[in-house]
Amino acid sequence: MINALNVQIAFLLFEAVFCFIASIVALFQANQRKSVRFLLTLLNLMAGVILACDSLAYIYCGSSSHIYYVMARLSNGLVYMTSMLILSVYAMYVAVRAFGDFSIRRHAPARGRLIACFLLSATGVILVIVSQFTGLYYSFDELNNYRRGPGFLLSLFFPVAVAILVATILVQYRKKLGKWQLLALSSYLILPAAGMVVQALFYGYSYMNIGLGLSALLIFIECTISKNNELSHVARTEMRTGLANEHGCVEWLNSMQGKPRLLEYSAVFFDLIKFSDINRKYGMTEGNVILASYGLALSETLEKDELLARQYGNQFVAVIKNDHVNAFLDHLSGMEVSFYDKLSEDVRTVTVSARCGVFRIDRTDLDGEEIISCAAIALSMAKNKTGVNSVFMTRELLNDMEKRRQFENEIEQGLQNNEFVPYYQPKVDALTHTLCGAEALARWEHDGNVLSPAAFVALMEENHSISNLDLCILDRVCKDLTSWIEQGLNPPTVSVNISRRNLADPAIADRINDIIQSNHVPRHLIEIEVTETADEFPIFVLKNFVDALHEYGYLVSIDDFGCASSSLTLLREITFDTIKIDKGFVDKDYSKDLTILEYIVKMAKTLELKIVAEGIEHEGQVRTLLDMGVTVIQGYFFDMPLSAADMKKRLTSPTYEEVKRPD
Repeated sequence: MINALNVQIAFLLFEAVFCFIASIVALFQANQRKSVRFLLTLLNLMAGVILACDSLAYIYCGSSSHIYYVMARLSNGLVYMTSMLILSVYAMYVAVRAFGDFSIRRHAPARGRLIACFLLSATGVILVIVSQFTGLYYSFDELNNYRRGPGFLLSLFFPVAVAILVATILVQYRKKLGKWQLLALSSYLILPAAGMVVQALFYGYSYMNIGLGLSALLIFIECTISKNNELSHVARTEMRTGLANEHGCVEWLNSMQGKPRLLEYSAVFFDLIKFSDINRKYGMTEGNVILASYGLALSETLEKDELLARQYGNQFVAVIKNDHVNAFLDHLSGMEVSFYDKLSEDVRTVTVSARCGVFRIDRTDLDGEEIISCAAIALSMAKNKTGVNSVFMTRELLNDMEKRRQFENEIEQGLQNNEFVPYYQPKVDALTHTLCGAEALARWEHDGNVLSPAAFVALMEENHSISNLDLCILDRVCKDLTSWIEQGLNPPTVSVNISRRNLADPAIADRINDIIQSNHVPRHLIEIEVTETADEFPIFVLKNFVDALHEYGYLVSIDDFGCASSSLTLLREITFDTIKIDKGFVDKDYSKDLTILEYIVKMAKTLELKIVAEGIEHEGQVRTLLDMGVTVIQGYFFDMPLSAADMKKRLTSPTYEEVKRPD
């Protein structure tokens, strides 16, 4: 039969089950602090015990059975006992959420009130025990019906007193608690109190305990949600500075994706200039302090609805309203940051400036990562420009970069499809007009055209695919040499360019040898040519590379000799077989150039180095070189770079009967 009492019993049991489940879940919440996890488990467990025992007390009343007699008294005793003990748990939980831990000694302003809560709870427990034998709080008649005792109002004094004390702590430390956290903790005071008032008017119903159980569940739910929000906040926050991190910035931008509001903003990606000097001067620890202070000072210059985030290292990104960008860039040009220097025990001030890239958001469909990437690209462009600290990324620049990316993809496909081939520029003995060597120059047979290195080498050097190109050309040269030998021809030594970027690979000499040997090419037919003007690696790295090639039995030449300040150092440290003289020395009849060239030739002969003059186009240049004793000429005066098929024809007729002068 359904009546009000049965509904209440069912509700008490239902709520008790939820409290027990909440206590189990709280026990295994690994992302909570141990103190919070323990107290939250205990709070919900005790609430479940109170609700379950309260329902049993109603079930076992109204009968004279001995079992009912025992169970009614046991249930009521546990309700009163647990109601007193849960007060201490609640007070401890409030302290942990307000102070971050539970240590009475560390929190003097609340110390007396917390101790009073424990004493009141202990006193209440003692009086519950006394009541079991005296009927002070309650008693039972011969049918196990519950009756309030003469001291029943005293049983209400203890929870009310503890509630008042905890309420004062909540009020005092409300600023340390979030809005929802304060509301959930306050529910333990409000709901049982409201239930107590209703229970006084409608005797025989446990509205106070129902309210207590509901508040315990609310506290559990709030704590779980609060922790998840905290973890989410941590995931979006850079802990060293307290600013948003890249994830937080991307998420913030994505929240505006597709909205016209996004077009009101610009992304500013910036890098602190020479911050490593600050770290060296004051140390990494103080450097981190300066970094955090800088982030705080800069964030105070932001307007409402703007964001500052730290990417990593000394790099930051800001999302600034368009009409505020110029003012923000003024701050980036130099901002004073004060900090306490532990070594000098004094407050110091340093000026921090930044180099930046700016992207004015021009489309609402861009996501956060695309926006930040555009600003980062602008920063990289600023770094490549001397004396420029800021670059504004435009749609035109982005389109150009997109074309560049497409071209890079085409180059990659070209390498995979063997579209890069060697063209051979003959080296000719100017005395006999006889072919005596050749240099393999890369050409790209792309979309029906033959592209010269000017179209692709610079880009390949930037993205480091030049290393793959060098080895690809070497392999094709070896295959051509093998084919010519098999056809009974007598090819001369062919020089193959190897970019210094290849020196990043410590096994590059082994890889070169493997390619040559796998094609069964005699070692004397390959000469490795390195550029003298590049300066990406220490000289000993180049020396080790040249020495390794010599050990394998290959010739090594140095290209563009005399174009860099390290020329003599290279000759002193490294043993080359050939030097190639840059055509700049004979382009014009300048006495200074010719004097330098004359000394280079004399020095090379003294060191027993072979000499090749490249880029020679005019008869006057040839006569000048012959007068100095340079006989090996490479350039358009004798021949242009030849395809493999045309080079094969030249091998069948290695003497230039009639010189083809350029147009």
